[in-house]
Amino acid sequence: MKIKLFFLFFFTISAAAFSQQYVFGKIASEFDNALEDVVVYNIRSEEKILSDRYGNFMIAAKSYDELRFIKGGYDRSSVKVSAQNFSAPLNVILYKSPYDIAEVELKPQFTGNLRKDVRSLDQPAKVVALNASLDAYMRKPSATVAPKLTTPSAFAGPNYSAGQVDVVKAVAALIGLANKAAKSGPTTANYAETQAFYRRVKNEIDLSFYTSQGWDEEQIDKFLIYADASYSLAKKYRKTFDVEAIKNEMKLAYQQYVKTHKTGF
Repeated sequence: MKIKLFFLFFFTISAAAFSQQYVFGKIASEFDNALEDVVVYNIRSEEKILSDRYGNFMIAAKSYDELRFIKGGYDRSSVKVSAQNFSAPLNVILYKSPYDIAEVELKPQFTGNLRKDVRSLDQPAKVVALNASLDAYMRKPSATVAPKLTTPSAFAGPNYSAGQVDVVKAVAALIGLANKAAKSGPTTANYAETQAFYRRVKNEIDLSFYTSQGWDEEQIDKFLIYADASYSLAKKYRKTFDVEAIKNEMKLAYQQYVKTHKTGF
């Protein structure tokens, strides 16, 4: 009877572990430069993460979710999640936001000599040749090979053919880890707990100081991720939500953040 209960417990844990799906990929500019600190926002779950220095990202999602990619100075991009996005990398390209240049009108200076003035309207031979060369170059197909992403070993599925698993020992090890975690101090927050903690901070803590600095929601999200990484806020306060302690540690993080980050786009 005990062995049957062990089997049931083990498979329940396994099903829960693999039910969560993630979309991963890379974000680059139109010039194929990796973009870091891009906010990846799942509109349905309101979860937000930042791309790393190589443009890589990973976020929990479901089919038909809409992912939005946001970075200052670039046009926003949105992608609808499909089934293939869970098995292959999602490559996203962000384009620089256009800006207007003041129009300058050039007028020819006429001399009154019709024959001379007509010749001045013709483009020089070198300009004509250069324009023809540029046109031919732009029509050529790109020879650049697109980068390929491979699935990191940490995110790869289990290899069931690698060997047999001792179920009884595996369950005993899980129970031992659970008992050890119950006796130890604060544990590291998982992905869902961290996202829930961010939402609670934005709902229950007065963030008027940051908005008074001209920060928008995107900049506040980036700062929360930075403060959590620096002071382990979600780890320490997700279960015991101490508002004053969180505010004090956020102030300390702010003093460091403004020294190393641009506070405006």
